[in-house]
Order: sequence, then structure tokens, then C-alpha cells
Amino acid sequence: MIDLGVTFFFQLVNFIILFLVLKHFLFEPVTNFMNQRSNKISNKLDNAEEKEQEAEELKQQYQQKLQDAKDEAQEIIEKGRRRARQKEEEIINEAEEEADRKLARAEDDIARAKDKAREELKEEVSDISLLLSKKALKEIVDEDMQEKSIENYIEQLDKEKLGEVQ
Repeated sequence: MIDLGVTFFFQLVNFIILFLVLKHFLFEPVTNFMNQRSNKISNKLDNAEEKEQEAEELKQQYQQKLQDAKDEAQEIIEKGRRRARQKEEEIINEAEEEADRKLARAEDDIARAKDKAREELKEEVSDISLLLSKKALKEIVDEDMQEKSIENYIEQLDKEKLGEVQ
């Protein structure tokens, strides 16, 4: 039985030495490797979560910037439309004012032309009246003179005939 005890003892010592050697050279490095690997994976997961959060924040920022840009573009378009409407109103008002000025000028021209035509008509009527008056007076004077001439001639004839008769 001694042999069994010594063999058992040597096997136990060999087992303990093997266990310590394996523990020192295999289990600890494997455990360290596994811990390091676990830490790396954990760090990578943490980094991935951080990156995902950063990406989400960037996405939110870009979406906000995009919305701000859309709002600004809409505001610019609306300002452009307001300016265009305002410019349109200005152009229409200017055109109406120009039309009113031209109409007033045309009315003034028409009034001047009427006044000029009236003056010319007055002058012509005056000239015609004067000519008619002259002609009428001339005829009256001529008729009176003719009557007087005829009367004088008749008187002379009467005197001559009376003088011969006497």
C-alpha cells in the first residue's frame, strides 16, 4: 500500500504542478485574453452606442438645419412674391398716372383746339358779316344813288319838256 500512497502522492504533486503550470501559462493568459477581449467588445459596444448617439444628434441637427433652410427658402420666396406684388402695384399705379396725365393732356389739347376753332369761326363770321354789311350798304347806297340819278334824270327830262312846252 505504500506504493499506492507514493504513486498517489506523486500523481497528486504532478497534478498540482501541472495545474499551477497550466494556470500560470494557460489559464491566466486565456483568462486575461478573455477579459481583454470582453473589455474590447464592451468598449466597442460603448463606442458604437456613443457613435450612434452622435449620429442621431447629427441627424437631428441636420434635420433642424434642413428645416431651417426650408423655412428660410419659403420666407425668401414669400418676400419675393410680396416684392413682385408691390412692384406690380407700383407699375400699375404709374401706368394709371401716366394714362391720367395723357388723358388730361389730350383734354387740354382738345379744349385748346375747340377754343382755337371758336376764335377762327368768330373771325370768319365777323369777316363774313362785315363783307355782307359792306355789300348790303353798297347795294343800298347804289340803289339810292340810282334812284336819285333816275329822279334827277326824270326831273331834267321834265324840265326840258316843260321848257319846250312853254
